[in-house]
Amino acid sequence: MEKIIINTNEAKPEFDYSKMLSDSFVDVTEKIQQPPIALSIGTHQYKGKTFNNAFGTYGNFSVVAGASKARKSFFKSLAVASYIGGNSTYYAPDLKTHRATDKYVLDFDTEQSEYHSQRCFKRVTEMVGSNWENYKPFSLRKYTHKERLQFVEWCLMESDFKDNIGLVSIDGLADLVADVNDLTACNNLVQKLLTWTDVSMCHLMGVIHTNFGSSKPTGHLGSSLMKKAESVCMLEHKIDSSSVKFPYTRDYPIDDFEFIINSDGLPETRESGGF
Repeated sequence: MEKIIINTNEAKPEFDYSKMLSDSFVDVTEKIQQPPIALSIGTHQYKGKTFNNAFGTYGNFSVVAGASKARKSFFKSLAVASYIGGNSTYYAPDLKTHRATDKYVLDFDTEQSEYHSQRCFKRVTEMVGSNWENYKPFSLRKYTHKERLQFVEWCLMESDFKDNIGLVSIDGLADLVADVNDLTACNNLVQKLLTWTDVSMCHLMGVIHTNFGSSKPTGHLGSSLMKKAESVCMLEHKIDSSSVKFPYTRDYPIDDFEFIINSDGLPETRESGGF
């Protein structure tokens, strides 16, 4: 009879499947609370009651997409300022923060120079009306895509911010990979967004360009982001304004609106009238 040799040096499983079994099991009899809203845009009526339209909830990520010069960074500044609060309500009354504690807001810019990044970051503090202590902006243009990715991950998962992050903005998700059509790298990045938000329970808002002459976010990365995002916001450039549309939302639909750049160089929605 042939002797069977058992290889005791085989690599152990990469995962602790027993722990994974316990952690991933969903008890259908348990009442699980809906993720709390981080930022809402507008309201809707249901059975005589008014409810907020969730743009972003804690533990999820959203995508802001648009062609070059569609004023994506201006919208990002408006959303970040609205989450912080303060005077920002005068610029966008329908964008409502649901921040209950002094959580950190991390704002990463990957493509602009330090000078232009600062101009963008200063818009947030101008709309809020003060230099909010927990607002932490970073300019990452001078780093490689690997260094940017690792730094963002360190900020969310290991730094002193990690247990108290409310909102994360990454203006330039495509700059966290070498090639937006590299399936492995792009899928890895999207999985990181899912993991980061799930573990830190923040809301992450990522900005990405659309393809020229198309409304589709660029490359395989854009396609993957569209599938996994909680909300997708599409911006379109007009002569004196930008239109904001929400083709995909996981919860109640959000109405389209427009914003302009006022005489102070700050974004404000058409209905606001400024501050």
